[in-house]
Amino acid sequence: MSGSIDFKAAIEEEKKRAKNEYERRRSSAWQTKEELVSPLMSDMKSFEPFSSIPGLGGALPVTTAFATDDSAWGKGYEEDVVEEKDISPIDPVEPIKRRQSSTAGPYAGLVSARKRKRDDPTSATQTASSRRQSMASEKARSGDADKGTSRPFAPPKKPARVATANYDEIRKIDTRGTAKTSSWYDNIDMKEKYARSDLIALQSINTLIKDCQRETARSGNLDQLFANVRIRLHKMEFFKFVSGVLIKKSKVLDDDAGLPQIFDDTQAKGVHYPWDVKLDAHMLWSKWIAGSLDPHLLRGIDSARKVRAAGKSAISHKLSNDYPRVSCNAPGDNGLHNGQWWPMQICAMRDGAHGEIEGGIHGQPGKGAYSVVLSSGGYEDLDEGDRILYCGTSGTEGKPTGGTTRLKETHKLSAPLRVLRSSGLPQKNRYRPSKGLRYDGLYDVFGYEVIDEETAMHRFELRRRPGQHPIRYQGVERRPTDDELLEYSNIRHLLGIGIS
Repeated sequence: MSGSIDFKAAIEEEKKRAKNEYERRRSSAWQTKEELVSPLMSDMKSFEPFSSIPGLGGALPVTTAFATDDSAWGKGYEEDVVEEKDISPIDPVEPIKRRQSSTAGPYAGLVSARKRKRDDPTSATQTASSRRQSMASEKARSGDADKGTSRPFAPPKKPARVATANYDEIRKIDTRGTAKTSSWYDNIDMKEKYARSDLIALQSINTLIKDCQRETARSGNLDQLFANVRIRLHKMEFFKFVSGVLIKKSKVLDDDAGLPQIFDDTQAKGVHYPWDVKLDAHMLWSKWIAGSLDPHLLRGIDSARKVRAAGKSAISHKLSNDYPRVSCNAPGDNGLHNGQWWPMQICAMRDGAHGEIEGGIHGQPGKGAYSVVLSSGGYEDLDEGDRILYCGTSGTEGKPTGGTTRLKETHKLSAPLRVLRSSGLPQKNRYRPSKGLRYDGLYDVFGYEVIDEETAMHRFELRRRPGQHPIRYQGVERRPTDDELLEYSNIRHLLGIGIS
């Protein structure tokens, strides 16, 4: 029929025009879906062909215009506008005003899910907020609310702190692996390189300790294990590869794995080590924990050979200026251990045992004598081990020497006296060390007598203080050890002194 209208083509054409207009307005920063859709719907309602369709009466349902299009745009368009009830033209000035607003953005007018949840009276958040408000109101009514500003949305206040109780005693709990440490031990560089074989050699003492613990649990014979521990400790004194990182890695100083399990009864786990083994372990631990890792017997001693014009030579020794030394001006053991040994008297001076390189008595005026060395000085000494008759030095014109005076002051003060025995004692003295000097504990000056008025020679009676371990002059506990003698022999060869 001529002049007929192709409705399908007209609808497709209008949909295409509406989509283009939607995209154009969207790119022009139109803000809401209502603003985008309303003008298009108004245009489609007024489209002339729709008014002539019988039954429509000029009104086309919104969903009808898109029912024939299965595209993603058509589906979304249908879902967005299917609930539209009142479609009216948009004021063209309003989008421009919104674009000019500094607070408007591309999503202005949209409501976030969090806000919808907060404004929803049935949500859990709104319910909790209402509950807090009602609790605050009830608290205010009951008179318990704080005076001043109300806090309906703040968390509840913490209860008032109870006064701290007064304690009679507060004991510190040490959580370190090593109970007593030093600044050197705490600051060891763990990145220092080391040989794994050295670590295994150092850890061997830990293995022996565990063997002793297992054997004790089985009530077995520990004699051989104790002998192995003793030998290992003597050799460890002269390990030349020992370093800080090895000591920490091996845990040889730790309470739960190392040397403290030998000398500390609280850490021994039921093992009763021989007293000399405990002393040697404690001596080595004390040395290493202080950072003294140099095993050389003459550490801190500068040795030199002096040659005279006639061709004769002599070896001299002096304390090194840059090596730390322990002061000898202290009463008591001064950190020494019973049986501690030195190859020469200057070494004992270095470690704080005796303050004279050659003299036999060391002390300070008014404070008495701190130490004496027993040696063959031609005096009428008598050595019975725990009891000693010790002669002072010869004075002049009936006046006692300084050393004799110091011993008399010690007797008056009842102060302890360190006693060292030298290899210079007569061969018949069974307490004499085979080489060098040995510290044999603390003695008291029990009394004295004048045996020569002209020289003011005094003889003092010294008695060993009770509660100390025996003098280490015989048996497996003897000092110096075989390893110490071997090391000293090597040093004498290097100095050209010989073994005699």
